[in-house]
Amino acid sequence: MPKHNQAIPRNHFRKHWNPESSQKGHIKTFFQQALQKKARRVKRQQKAKAVYPRPASGSLRPVVQSCTQRYNMKSRAGRGFTLTELKAVGLCAKYARTIGVSVDHRRRNHSEESLTKNTLRLKEYLGKLILYPLQGKKKATKGPVAEATGDALKAVQQNSLKAIIPAKEADNSEAPRDLTKDEKSRCIYNYLRAQNRNEKFIGIRLARSKRKSDKEKDDKTAVKAKKK
Repeated sequence: MPKHNQAIPRNHFRKHWNPESSQKGHIKTFFQQALQKKARRVKRQQKAKAVYPRPASGSLRPVVQSCTQRYNMKSRAGRGFTLTELKAVGLCAKYARTIGVSVDHRRRNHSEESLTKNTLRLKEYLGKLILYPLQGKKKATKGPVAEATGDALKAVQQNSLKAIIPAKEADNSEAPRDLTKDEKSRCIYNYLRAQNRNEKFIGIRLARSKRKSDKEKDDKTAVKAKKK
């Protein structure tokens, strides 16, 4: 024990390893990682077997941009396709759900790019889709996708990918090249600052140049009017 008026040391030698109510199990161990990995794999196999011949990953989902300015450059799987995207390929929401296409009636297309991208995704899916007939001689809902015949049903393989159609992200990176003479002599800091200013003030500068051109036109018309 230390002398004088000092803090009393609290050495925690009796660790509570056992997860019981008396010891509360403060120490967490993860010795079951290998077993949990195997259990997840078995569950995936059981799910794929239960939903055969449908895709193991579930319904087709759109590709959307993540929220907020911090993550909006990253793509991810969305909740469902918009009604506009379904209309572009000739589907209605009720029929789309029956052929493995997820629908989100609340989402909106704010750009032509997202509409085109997901429309092409739907067209690719419909081109590869093999539609099974309903069991019990039930009549299927009429739609643009026809039911497959007996020959096509024999050679069907289940789609076991993580996503039915993996999202393809365009590689916009520039290929390696040699620096030009101008780039070698350029002050990078000043160049980037100038580019940043040009991008920031482009709207103000365009409005200024438009006002200037409009004023010159007005002056010319005024001069012509005086001559007459």
